[in-house]
Amino acid sequence: MNVAATIQQAYATAQNYPDLAQKLAQAGVQSYTVDVSSSIILYQLAEGETELHSQSISPRVIAEAFDQELTIKAIRDNQQGKTDYPQFMEDMATAGVRFYCAILTGVNKRVVYVGIGGLYEELIPG
Repeated sequence: MNVAATIQQAYATAQNYPDLAQKLAQAGVQSYTVDVSSSIILYQLAEGETELHSQSISPRVIAEAFDQELTIKAIRDNQQGKTDYPQFMEDMATAGVRFYCAILTGVNKRVVYVGIGGLYEELIPG
């Protein structure tokens, strides 16, 4: 199975975000960056390899100012199963998140959500 198929399978079978993070790391993904406006995802693999995933969507309008409270609410709603991924991305845009980066390897696994005027960092459990 190639990297793209392995990544797709990780998303299809993950129970929750920590499970997804673990499956992606097992597939060789060290980190990835998501552009909220376009939904383009750049996966960074070992030895400088990358995998780019893009889809045709209308660009999301991102709020001008970063709102940490709305960012945390969007994360929690998604973690609790109150929203699906498309709604999570809309909520990120409303919160002013321009992109987020997940670091899946090392001792400080985390996701950093970045917008104009601020950022929010959350550790990945496990």
